[in-house]
Amino acid sequence: MATVPSDEEFLAYNRDVIKEFRANHGAVSQPPFPVLLLTTTGARTGRPATVRLGFAVDDNGRVFVLASKAGAPRHPAWFHNLRANPSVTVELGDRSFQARAVVTAGEERDRLYRMVSDGASEYEKNTDRIFPIIVLEGVPAPASAC
Repeated sequence: MATVPSDEEFLAYNRDVIKEFRANHGAVSQPPFPVLLLTTTGARTGRPATVRLGFAVDDNGRVFVLASKAGAPRHPAWFHNLRANPSVTVELGDRSFQARAVVTAGEERDRLYRMVSDGASEYEKNTDRIFPIIVLEGVPAPASAC
């Protein structure tokens, strides 16, 4: 079983990726897949918090993200934040969008999950937790992700 990074390791990695993302209009060298920046409002603090996330686009052009946190036993803080306040800001490329985060459920969640995972990833092996899928309403699909 792979080791899940600590919260401090996640924060340090995200800080560097966010800095590179903003300096290069959305282009990053790592991770090797398209990312966006999601800014939520802290559920307890009320302060903005930004994370980098991989994303996918469904057949209807909806941008969505997965709350995997590398298979950690608990959902990531950003997921708890958007459940408390679904109004978020999404940076994609060099554009910024106000969006509404919608947590999917049931068949819709499972359909979107199958688009990004075959069910056998290292992340899934790390935990028994079901990874939430969140659609970011109001974010247009980038041309390169369709």
